Parts: sequence; C-alpha cells; structure tokens
Amino acid sequence: MTNRANHINRRQALFTIGSATAMTFSAPAIVRAQSSSLVVVSGGGAYEDAFRKAVIDPFQKEKGIRVTYVSPGSDAKLKAQVDSNDVQWDMCELANPALRPDAPKYLEEIDYQAFDKDTLDNLLPEAKKKYGVGSVIYSTVMSFSVEYPANKPRPANWAEFWDTNKFPGPRSLQAAVLGGASSIEFALLAAGVPKDKLYPIDLDKAFASLDRIKPHVTKFWSVGAEPAQLLSDRQVSMAAAWNGRVEALKSQSAGVDYTWNEAELVPTYWSVVKGTKKRAEAMRFAAYVSQAETQARLNSMIHYGPMNRGAFKYIDPKVASVLPTAPGNVEKQFFRETEYWEALTPSGKTNTEVLIERWVKWVAA
Repeated sequence: MTNRANHINRRQALFTIGSATAMTFSAPAIVRAQSSSLVVVSGGGAYEDAFRKAVIDPFQKEKGIRVTYVSPGSDAKLKAQVDSNDVQWDMCELANPALRPDAPKYLEEIDYQAFDKDTLDNLLPEAKKKYGVGSVIYSTVMSFSVEYPANKPRPANWAEFWDTNKFPGPRSLQAAVLGGASSIEFALLAAGVPKDKLYPIDLDKAFASLDRIKPHVTKFWSVGAEPAQLLSDRQVSMAAAWNGRVEALKSQSAGVDYTWNEAELVPTYWSVVKGTKKRAEAMRFAAYVSQAETQARLNSMIHYGPMNRGAFKYIDPKVASVLPTAPGNVEKQFFRETEYWEALTPSGKTNTEVLIERWVKWVAA
C-alpha cells in the first residue's frame, strides 16, 4: 500500500471509534446517482453517521440539492476517474490531493467567492488552499499510562519522552513506512529544534535522534488502534497516538491520558473533482460545510477539530476541551506541512518517498 493510499485508510480508522462498516457503491450505481444528485466521498462508519446528520441532511433541506454519500474514497480512485475521463464523484474529502504538485490536473480551484465573509474571516489560514478547503483536523499526541509504571513522573514534551532515565518504561511511536511523518518531527523536537523551525526537514538529524530512542521502542505502529491498546494493556508506558483514540479510552476510565503540547496537527480537505458536471453545486456544498454552525454540529459528534474558528461559539465548552483546534489547545501544537512531503526532490521522488526508503533501511539495520 502506498503512503498516499494510507491517508484515506487512516481517516476511516480515526473516525471509526466503535466498530464500523464502510458503505461501498458499484460504478453503475454511482453513475445513476450522479445524474440526479451531488456525489460526495469520504470515510465511513461513525464519521459517515455524524456527517449525514450534521451536514448532508440540513444541506439538502436548506439548499434543495440532493446528495449521494459514497465511501470509501482514495487518491488512486480519484486519479483513475479523471485520467479515464469517467468522473463519477463531484467532491471528495482527502488529506493529500489538494496539496500535491499535480492538483491542477485532478481538482478544480475552490471558488471562495461562494463563501460568506464570516466564514472566510474565521477559517484557519491552513484551511484556505487553492484546490481544497479545510475540513477537520486530527492530532498525533503524546499519550501515556497513568498507572504504569507506578509512582513515576510523566513526560511533558518530546525531549522528556526521549529521556529514558528520568522517564523509564517502554515506548511506541508511529512507523513511517506508510508515509506518516510524526516520528520524524517528534525526533527533531526531542533534538531541540523549535516547532516553528521543523521545516525543511533535516532527515540526518531526525534519524540520529531516532537512533537514541530506538532501543526503547517496543512497537513502531502503523494501525491507529495499536498505541491506545498498547497503553491500555500496559505493554508500553507512553506512546504517540491519535487524539480520538486516546480520548475514547480516557472517557472509559481506561487509565490513559495525553497532552496537547508539541502535538502534530493534520488537516483533511474537501476538494472538487476536475471535470464534474456539478461544479456550481459542489462549490455551494464546500461553502456550506465550511460554515461555523455546520462544523460545530459535526465536531460536537466526533473528537476532531473544526477549521472554522467561529464553530467554537456553538460547541459546548466541555466538548471543545477535547478538540485539537480549540483555543488553548491549538496554540501548543504544530501543523504537518503536507506540501513539503508531497513536493518532488531532485531525484524525481517526493520527500515522502525518500523518507519511506530511508525508514525501511533504518528499521532493518
């Protein structure tokens, strides 16, 4: 599986807090639906349930535009439809396509004139991209067991996470084999690089830092459920993990906690597919899903952050406290620079591809 395909799998896993079944559609069914409705594509399970209630149902009622929801989506499916001139989707919610160098080939420019002034004023700067508008944000946070090891302090930053003498116990970090960059960024923070100076990435420095922690890492995980389960089972004392997974366990009194300090923020984006026959309707949907009240409804149901800052006027403060982009949380974190990872190097490979090759060799060494 490529690193790009991993992003949609990760999104589905993130939003599936309980057990979930993704809805699939055959190509003929999508074509029939597209002839009479706007086809939007995103993750399934718990996210789909929330999205239907918070976004699709009120949008259809208020705007009179029928919507067909399809899941799962992927970068590969998007490219195949456009390349074959057989566009079946109108919009898709993915992490990477809007930020890749080939975005103009596969996506329409977002028409921000369709957005009201209040929305434009309140969208985070990272939300307003040429070929995508920010949807939701998840965080990779530092998490830890509150019980294991007993009577020991817990780290508050990645330099302390790397300090195995002061903060003993087995660790878990995300593998980069599928393109996840969090361990590289955290390694640089542990080496003393300020969070606003992480990019461009110094891979030599990052891997030198990782060499120090490697003997203490029980598991480099690639599936989102793993680190939270490792913590809950007391197989590790601390781990990098997705905030939604850890918060779900914390709310069940599973003996885990986490900090927003130096966490990695990763947005997803709504994009309009190149060649859609419903461009105008798609832009209206993009504007609607970006509004403060729409995002407030959605993010009150899931543990991920809205990209419209105005949404917090409508979100219960108790709920807001566990969302990555809430005031008081977002300032402690940093954004992954996806454009950097998708950029081509002189070798013709993306920075992500260079990272994966080096990671595979490093793990095997």
